[in-house]
Amino acid sequence: MEMSGMRLDRRGDMGVSAMIIFIAMVLVASAAASVILATASSLRDQAMRTGTDAVAAVSTGYDVIYATGDVAGNEIVRLHLFLRLAAGSPDIDINGVAVSVIVSSEGRSTSVDLVCGPANTVEQHDRVEMIIGGLSAGPGDDVSVVIVPPAGFPTRIKIVVPEVLTPGTVTLR
Repeated sequence: MEMSGMRLDRRGDMGVSAMIIFIAMVLVASAAASVILATASSLRDQAMRTGTDAVAAVSTGYDVIYATGDVAGNEIVRLHLFLRLAAGSPDIDINGVAVSVIVSSEGRSTSVDLVCGPANTVEQHDRVEMIIGGLSAGPGDDVSVVIVPPAGFPTRIKIVVPEVLTPGTVTLR
């Protein structure tokens, strides 16, 4: 009887050892799984940020609906650009949008650079009116406008001032 009692104890020792090894393997596997899950979560967040930045860089911008100019003394002294968001563009905060205007004619060139803000923009539902003053564009002059949002693509337009200007407001585009 003694022999059979020892055999049972020995089997019990083997079972406890196997259980300890099994628990250790489960703990190691759970630690590895948590590391993998944390890495996957970090990569997913980074991919989402990269995707958002890529969409902003590719689709953020404006379309110019039309442009008018205020005429005084046979030259355009103020430009009014009416803009809407480009197709697929997320909302753009108009404050901080940079604008560069170059007026060129027969060897002379003048430029006006400005940053949009409440003083020179009017938001109307889905459109924005941008007012650019300080111009001196005479008949036949070329006016190049570049509108650069904080992120995205610049909008470029070129306007040729009509040969005949009447006092008031003239449609340019």
